[in-house]
Amino acid sequence: MKPSNNELNEIIERATGEIRNQAIDPSVVSGAADRVWKRLSERAADASAVQVDHIRNCADFQTLIPSYLNGSLSPARALLLEDHTHECVPCRKALKETRFGVAPAAPQQKPASPFASRRTVVRWAVAAAVIIGVLSVGGYEKFFRATNAFNMVVHAMDGQVYLVSDNATEALTVGEQFKQGEKVRTAKDAGAVVKLPDGSLIEMRERSEFSVTDSAQGTTIHLDRGNIIVQAAKQRERHLYVDTGDCTVAVTGTIFAVNAGTKGSRVSVVEGEVHVDHSGKQDVLHPGDQVTTSQTLANVPVSDEIGWSRDAARYKTMLAEVAALRKEIDQTVAGPGVRYSTRLLEMTPDDTVFYVAIPNLSETIAESNKIIEQRLAENPELRQWWDKEQASSRGGQEWNEAISKISEFGAQLGDEIVVTAQMSTNGNDPDGPLVFTTLKDAAGFRTYADRQLGVLAGSSKKRADIRFIDDPMSAGETANGKADLFVWINGDVLAASPKLEMLKRVASSVKSASAAQFADGSFRSRIAEVYHEGAGFIVAADLERIIASSRNPNEKEDTAFRQLGITSLRHFIAEVKEDNGKSYNRAVLTFKPEDHGIVSWLAAPGPMGALQFISPDANVVAAFVVKKPVALVDDLLAALNTVDPKFRENLDQFQRESGLDIRSDFAAPLGGEFAFAIDGPLLPTPSWKMVFEVYDPAHLQQTFERVVELMNEQAHKAGKQGLAWERTESGERTFYTLKSLDFGLEVNYTYANGYLVAGPSRALVDRSVKYRETGYTILHSPKFIAALPEDKQANFSALLYHNLGSVIAPIAGQVKSASENLPPEGQRALKSLGAPMLAYAYAQGDRISFAVNGEEGPLGLKPSSLLGMPGGFGLDSIIKQSMR
Repeated sequence: MKPSNNELNEIIERATGEIRNQAIDPSVVSGAADRVWKRLSERAADASAVQVDHIRNCADFQTLIPSYLNGSLSPARALLLEDHTHECVPCRKALKETRFGVAPAAPQQKPASPFASRRTVVRWAVAAAVIIGVLSVGGYEKFFRATNAFNMVVHAMDGQVYLVSDNATEALTVGEQFKQGEKVRTAKDAGAVVKLPDGSLIEMRERSEFSVTDSAQGTTIHLDRGNIIVQAAKQRERHLYVDTGDCTVAVTGTIFAVNAGTKGSRVSVVEGEVHVDHSGKQDVLHPGDQVTTSQTLANVPVSDEIGWSRDAARYKTMLAEVAALRKEIDQTVAGPGVRYSTRLLEMTPDDTVFYVAIPNLSETIAESNKIIEQRLAENPELRQWWDKEQASSRGGQEWNEAISKISEFGAQLGDEIVVTAQMSTNGNDPDGPLVFTTLKDAAGFRTYADRQLGVLAGSSKKRADIRFIDDPMSAGETANGKADLFVWINGDVLAASPKLEMLKRVASSVKSASAAQFADGSFRSRIAEVYHEGAGFIVAADLERIIASSRNPNEKEDTAFRQLGITSLRHFIAEVKEDNGKSYNRAVLTFKPEDHGIVSWLAAPGPMGALQFISPDANVVAAFVVKKPVALVDDLLAALNTVDPKFRENLDQFQRESGLDIRSDFAAPLGGEFAFAIDGPLLPTPSWKMVFEVYDPAHLQQTFERVVELMNEQAHKAGKQGLAWERTESGERTFYTLKSLDFGLEVNYTYANGYLVAGPSRALVDRSVKYRETGYTILHSPKFIAALPEDKQANFSALLYHNLGSVIAPIAGQVKSASENLPPEGQRALKSLGAPMLAYAYAQGDRISFAVNGEEGPLGLKPSSLLGMPGGFGLDSIIKQSMR
């Protein structure tokens, strides 16, 4: 008679009650656990000891299963095993039996005694305890995920879709399920949408094929061929992967397309963030971005790549709306203005070694967010995209809360925030930080802080150990000896630091603070000069103190540093700003004037005649002037000799044997100008050229010939042919060609108007001379002239110019079509790559100024970038972490 449910429940209750009430000897549990662990260890050891050199058949694959399960199998072999078990039923069965164990044969029934029954209960309790112990240390998810069914369903289809294997092809219908490891393929002119258990959708183009596997780390789509568009559901702690063989795509929730073909793979992003691993590197893509795994596979517009989708119109609209939103923000919202004075600098302690000034960006961010909210209310497609972005990367309402907090908090502050670090009392390491800002309403801010941050002194509900103090000099430490943050409001200036000692240093500075007290040339006086000219972002370092505190105890190296002028460096100040529509990126390096070392090498701004040999069409140009080449060589040789005393001995021996003198034969004949350029096509031979000013061409040529003679002697000893000279007379000029008889390379050069002009071909050198004679030079190029800075200097000490428009011209069509669907940062990167850019330096007395002129804004810090929109650097992540 079949027992009823009530009877079964009573039996279960009695059994579980007996298990609960049974007192088990701890030694029994311990012994059972030890025996299980021993058997598992022995089995793992036996499995790991198996080695398979070549995989020929199913037996070899099955030999790899134990190593695969314990994680010791190499990634390459693991991938092979996974692919094989997807298609091979016997091997898949062997993998399952090894993973979960083979079901034992049913034992013969024997009369059971009460004692045997109790022993059975004990054994089951011990087994349960062991299983619970294993699961509690991380096996729970793997165990149950492996045992649960992972079935996918055909969500929609057009045309015919099949399940394929080595020996069968089965047609699928809408609503039909299939299992992980089984391959699904679309026929010609067919398409399908497959739904995963987590809700992710995989849209397939015609003639596409994939299979899916699931593990504790995530779900992997093995795309064998064709095109798919994945709408990945939010994965929480796991990831969704697409594996094409030559790349792995990883996401946690987004929309992207993958095209796997004969030449390689192409990954395109419609929404969210996608990580693509390929060729040993990782690319992080945002909406509109695209990457290919092969140089033979060109980029295409993302709109074309997803044009076959049934949701193509929605995807294209989404990309266009996001691009338009970024453009509107950047054109409408003004960036922070420049500041011509500050009282915060006066409060910094005298031992400050780092100084960073940041404009108050809260208004810029708030205005940008206001535009976003307006467009979201007007555009449902944009709202859908933004809500999903918030859910996947910003945590729902946390973004709006952060913007609100920033706007509210920023409204309390002045126009900048300063962060500094000081030299520690031991003089070895920087100490700090110290944070300064001005307050619009000091009394109101204290009330605001007490209400919003929960920092009321003595309150049991405060969320942070932040202590407001009235006088740092008389304040004592908190009861536990420290606080998370000490805050001092002096008038309308707020100073904060995690160390009370830092605020005491500030209080000491305030007593004597006055802009007039900044000593000329001091660190603070140099920073004050930046404010006088209008300050944006400032990053400054007192190199003199930092270098002095980190001096090498090695006397030889310390002497070498002095000879190279390293110890003469004083201050470094970098500045980024945008003023009156113009962008400025500038850095200044100051030093103590010396007659040796790197600070003495670069000459004051002067004419660069070497540029007259370079055409207006040059792609890259680098040029600089030095004071004395001989002094530069002397400093380098002296430093090398200090570090290694044998260097001078070896050098002297070389010079005696060769009859050459580095100083007089190489450096002395040279003038002070040097230039390098890529001036012509890159293929088939790069059109490089080098131009040196030469005071004594005959001496320098004699040195070259002696060097070639010595090199040929060594080449002949090694059985090589060496180098060969060719001389060609053209008018009053001699052209020299130096060929490598072993490698087929050559260098051509001539001496013209006090310069040596060298290049890879005689024709290029000849044209360079004619450029100067005809006046067809880069100095008259409209693009070069447009990139020149507006200042009082007529010349440069050094410059680096690039204009890659002619290099990009052959692929301009592809670049243009590809860039149309990129986010603004991507479009600006492509545009700036071909646009002229000039970086330059002025050496003036005790300082060298560096600056960059280009068409783009300072470091790309546009308002839309500050919002962390796709392609930006993501200030939202910084905000989110700060709030936490």
